[in-house]
Amino acid sequence: MAREQNGHVPLGKRLFSLSGIVPLGFFLVVHTWTNASAMRGQDAYVATVGSLARVPLLPLVEVLMVFLPLAFHAAYGTWMIATRAPMDASPLGPTLAKANRVSAALALVFVAWHVYETRVHAWRAGIAPDAFYSTLAWRLSSVSYGFPSRAAGYLLGVTATIAHLALGAYAYGVSSGWFPKADQKKRAAWGIGALGVLLFVTQVSTVISLATGSHFASASKTPECAPMSSSK
Repeated sequence: MAREQNGHVPLGKRLFSLSGIVPLGFFLVVHTWTNASAMRGQDAYVATVGSLARVPLLPLVEVLMVFLPLAFHAAYGTWMIATRAPMDASPLGPTLAKANRVSAALALVFVAWHVYETRVHAWRAGIAPDAFYSTLAWRLSSVSYGFPSRAAGYLLGVTATIAHLALGAYAYGVSSGWFPKADQKKRAAWGIGALGVLLFVTQVSTVISLATGSHFASASKTPECAPMSSSK
């Protein structure tokens, strides 16, 4: 991310960064919190999804605060990748800057796929909220070509999304002058990294719980869900 001589981030770069950090962070935190409730069983998951559905004007908030900013961020980022915009000015350095772009592409695919499966496809198929737990468990436990491909793809997408958020947040903080000293940069890197690890571990635990039927936070009996399938 380029900086002007006085250390101020240009408006275009600032809007690009914030349009990714804020909505993507919100998406990940809410997404992680919602899915983590599945570790306590179907009833807990349905109750959590129901509580979100009762938030006033939730669809409008999602469109204005999440989907539109992310669409702008994705379009701008895609243009940067397509035109091979220089990364020399990035505070991440050339290696991490390239990793950030790779994670951005993977995150874009994952978010688009996830929104389609959980929103568009669920709406078209008429999947009720109380039935989505079983559907999600079946998808993540299904086996293709000898391994749980959906679960692997989900974890890859989540990892890329968390990495992109963490790298972007750190780069924005450094470029904006929030961490001017070396020790501040180090503490910020550790803090952001710790948050990323927390999100990642929670997501992995959720996938394992849904794929295997294990309840990490409840001794209740596992509800029935669609059987594991094997496709080629």
